[in-house]
Formats: sequence, C-alpha cells, structure tokens
Amino acid sequence: MPKSILLALTIALALAAGGCATTGDPKAGGLFGWSEAKAQQRQADARSILAQEERRGDELKAERQRLEGQIKTKRNQLSTLQKKSSAAPGGPNPADVAEMRRLEQEIEQLNREALVLMDL
Repeated sequence: MPKSILLALTIALALAAGGCATTGDPKAGGLFGWSEAKAQQRQADARSILAQEERRGDELKAERQRLEGQIKTKRNQLSTLQKKSSAAPGGPNPADVAEMRRLEQEIEQLNREALVLMDL
C-alpha cells in the first residue's frame, strides 16, 4: 500500500476517534464516547433534582396538614355555633346564621385548596 494512502487512512482514523463527543450516558456514549466524569456529574444532577422534589413534597405535605387542621378547627366552630343556635329560644339569630354560612364557605374553600394540593 502506498505511503500516501496509509497516511490518509491514519489521519482519517485519528480524526474519527478524536472527533467523537463524550457523554455521561452509557446508553449513548458507546465504548469510546463514554466519560466517567460526565457520568458522575449526570448522577449528581439527578440526585440534586431528586432532593429538591423530596423537599417540595415535604412542603406540600406540611401545607396539606395545615389546611386539614384549619378545616377541623372551622368544623368545630361551626358545630359549636349550630348547637348554640339550636338551643336558643326562638331559633338561631341572624348573626349566627350569617356566621354559620361564612364558616361553611371557608370550609369549602379550604377543602378545595387541600384537593389541589393532593393533585400535585
């Protein structure tokens, strides 16, 4: 084989091997295109994202528990007011009726917010 063809093949092979991009994804890099440093960075990024999502999940859980506590408090207030109003001579007064409606609306709103959090 002439020297010029051998030299051209050697240069082409060197360029092909050196021109390959490295990756941290073992599925995409193949035998020569895989980089351990990039793989470690990719894993660190994935762990960081997972930790962020876990913190966000904990925050949402705490918020849902807070809402559930508020709902329980409002229901207790409503129940107490209903008992007081039913025991009053002449039935509930208009102020108590208005307060019961307000509490029912607040409970509804808090339930909607809790449902939204459950969907996240």
